[in-house]
Amino acid sequence: MILGIYGASGLGREILELARIVNEREQKWDDFIFIDDGTVPAFVGGCETYTYNTAKEKFGSELEITMGIGEPTTRGKLFSSIKSDGIPMPTLIHPNVHIPASATIGQGVIIQDGCFISVNVTIEDYVFMQPRCSVGHDCVLHEGCIISTYDSIGGAVSIGRYAFLGMSVAVKQLVVIGDYSIVGMGSMVFKDVEDEMIVMGNPARAIKRNEEHRVFGH
Repeated sequence: MILGIYGASGLGREILELARIVNEREQKWDDFIFIDDGTVPAFVGGCETYTYNTAKEKFGSELEITMGIGEPTTRGKLFSSIKSDGIPMPTLIHPNVHIPASATIGQGVIIQDGCFISVNVTIEDYVFMQPRCSVGHDCVLHEGCIISTYDSIGGAVSIGRYAFLGMSVAVKQLVVIGDYSIVGMGSMVFKDVEDEMIVMGNPARAIKRNEEHRVFGH
């Protein structure tokens, strides 16, 4: 099997390192490639780069794909295309992370080193957890959301679809964070956050709506 990492930027290279660590234990893939439809070098991190269509044609049923792109709108579109093409999207969990038996993990999830997952947590498809974040009991992380390094999420919190939490965010127990919302780095969230809302500060306050469903560039 070949693992393709969609996106040859810095995040993609981080995912490559995680995949190599996972592969040392599980021996799941024979090789790694990058998939990128932009202008990129022929080799990145020692791996060949291909466009999406070229990778599909060359590797066929031997291809699996994981995501190395952080922009929520782009991620959502690519996930839909990959799923409709019937290409498997494996879950990558760092070997140092303990997943309780009561937790539910979807497909295409990425969990980096040092993350803490408590009991009865639900992590839906395509969620990305950066290193050393903490998720309390009975939380639900909905499809495609991104949890950044040093985030601390209290018990029974709901994080919406394709929401983005910046680094060092703390979320109080029972809070609901809406779909496509953004919580700015270092924020303390004590109240629910509406869908498509950008909040930041201590306590977190609404700044504006995220009507374009875009994280980077604000």
